[in-house]
Amino acid sequence: MAESLISSLECHVCSNGLIVFSADVEADRVLLECEECMTGRWGPDEELHFLTTDMLTRPATYDEIRAMGWSLLIQAP
Repeated sequence: MAESLISSLECHVCSNGLIVFSADVEADRVLLECEECMTGRWGPDEELHFLTTDMLTRPATYDEIRAMGWSLLIQAP
């Protein structure tokens, strides 16, 4: 399984977890997901958060992240 790319953003819900780039398999859409509290949002500026525990997700690829215009948000290793 591919490793998730980490975002430079902070979680607005728990302020504790890593925000990773995930892809919703069923909706074929990229989202930002907190690994700690399992909340997600559809964009970096979104205020609305949702639980991702019932979603089928996988790590988003660099190309998917770039297509969203979010490549500058990827945290450098």
